[in-house]
Amino acid sequence: MSSAGSKRPLRPMRSPARWRALPALILGALLLVSGCSSDGGSDSGGKKPGGTNNTTTKDDPKKKGADPAAITLTPADGANAIDPQAPLTIVVGGGKLAEVKVLNAQNEPVDGALDPDGKTWKPKVPFTLGGKYTTTATATNADNAPTTARATFTTLSPDKKVTARFSPEDGATVGVGYPVSLTFDYPVKNKAAVEKALSVDVEPKVEGAWHWFDNTRVDYRPKDYWAPGTNVKVNLNLRGVDVGNGAIANQFKSYSFKIAATKRIAMVDVKAHTMKVYENDQLIKTIPITAGKSPKYSTWNGKMAITEKFEKTRMNSQTVGLGSEYDIDDVPYAMRITTSGTFVHGNYWADPSVFGNDNTSHGCVSMTKDNAKWLYDRVIAGDMVEISGSDERTVDADNGLADWNLSWDKWTAGGAPASTPGTTTPTH
Repeated sequence: MSSAGSKRPLRPMRSPARWRALPALILGALLLVSGCSSDGGSDSGGKKPGGTNNTTTKDDPKKKGADPAAITLTPADGANAIDPQAPLTIVVGGGKLAEVKVLNAQNEPVDGALDPDGKTWKPKVPFTLGGKYTTTATATNADNAPTTARATFTTLSPDKKVTARFSPEDGATVGVGYPVSLTFDYPVKNKAAVEKALSVDVEPKVEGAWHWFDNTRVDYRPKDYWAPGTNVKVNLNLRGVDVGNGAIANQFKSYSFKIAATKRIAMVDVKAHTMKVYENDQLIKTIPITAGKSPKYSTWNGKMAITEKFEKTRMNSQTVGLGSEYDIDDVPYAMRITTSGTFVHGNYWADPSVFGNDNTSHGCVSMTKDNAKWLYDRVIAGDMVEISGSDERTVDADNGLADWNLSWDKWTAGGAPASTPGTTTPTH
């Protein structure tokens, strides 16, 4: 029952069914809104216009920096007894090599370069024996951040370091018969290894080969005399080569010489008592001579290069095993053609009638002083003296520079066992 003063109308009561329907309507509306803001639609194939399939976007985690490049050096730090010809290797992981520097013990840079493979570095000149070196390599990773590695190593230091004496001398001009000749100061056991480290460059090109006379001497010559005007370069890439018996070669050198423009050959006929001098195959003078008295002092037959000249020299028979036969201290215009003591020279003590008529010497070829001076003034080391007609045998090929007395087959057979007849730029 209401109070008398109340004017508020009474609201009708809702039925329970209507209250239950309200949440359902709200849920339906929410589902409808969710469906309208979905990614999909039949026209878009379930993809956003940007081409991504993600339905949500999250911030990517902050990127970490790339790992440093790793560098492995060979020889490693502290390595000893390293082959002076061995290349350095630089292996880089997770990056690329940027720079390589090598310093010697005096902190001086060593000249060298990377091979095309980008992993091996070679010095221009092999490292010295017993030398100390430091390699510094820098590499960069994917972020271009540098990494540096260092290694200090020492090359081998043998008890015996071997060198070779060579002739002709660097820069010399010699005659057509002068071979390349090397004499080692220690016996060579590993001849193939030594020969492999030698090469000869010749212009104009010509076939040539090495020949070992013994364990210390090896010569190089073409099949025939050098052509006039030939240029010869000899490369002794010997440093680090094991010659055997604990000895290591120490030389790394190139030298050059030239063959004279004139091919000069003096042809001696012992029986005719003459010397005919040819220049570029043209006879320019015939000289009467006297040679070794047969049979005791017969002159060698064969081809012999002039090796040295003396305007005046002493000749003593005791130095060549002939007792007290002679001792002449002023022999004029003497030109040596064998190590054993054979000369072409002037002769002032013999009766002039013997020249061109009789052989009266102890093995040398002699002539008047005037003729000897004429020859002496023309010839150079490497010009040839070819002797025939004597009762004596042919001179040994290693008695001076008599290399040309060996046939080409015998010459090439005297190379190191592992080698083959060479060209002007041998691979051995």
